[in-house]
Amino acid sequence: MIDNDMLLAFREESLSIFTELKNIIDMLNDSYTEFPMQLLQDFSQKIDRIMGAAKTISIQDPNHQGLQRIGILGELCKHIGYKAAESKQLTLLPIFAAFYSDVITVTEDLLASLEDEKRAAKITSDFAPVLIKRLEWLKKKIISVPNVTSKNEISQSEIDKLVSNFLK
Repeated sequence: MIDNDMLLAFREESLSIFTELKNIIDMLNDSYTEFPMQLLQDFSQKIDRIMGAAKTISIQDPNHQGLQRIGILGELCKHIGYKAAESKQLTLLPIFAAFYSDVITVTEDLLASLEDEKRAAKITSDFAPVLIKRLEWLKKKIISVPNVTSKNEISQSEIDKLVSNFLK
């Protein structure tokens, strides 16, 4: 069982970070003549903080579905964000922004449901079709980008595994 004070602190810190992430999403919806690589990298770094905290706290209760799903969504966003930054495709910015916005909304709902596993499972099942559809489209766009290599490399099979773990 996870201490309620720890869950409260995690929720408060995550909500603070979500404010920063929403500002980045708003900026991604602006028009650019140059690719805003730093914004996507900043998004990835900030979501990584939430992912890391969720995974660390879930060590105390490895079966906590809410924390596991928050960690997985964070990991997906982190990898896609770095891949998006490396792609430098201005035309994809609105798609990344929409994906991030959806994930932030769902993650906020999961945060509000940390003490209610049934509600977290419903949130997950309701979001699953949207997540899968967007990820299928995004991964085809960013996995296929030529000359994109980095230490943050993630393969299509790794994305598929994360999605599968999210749906469990």
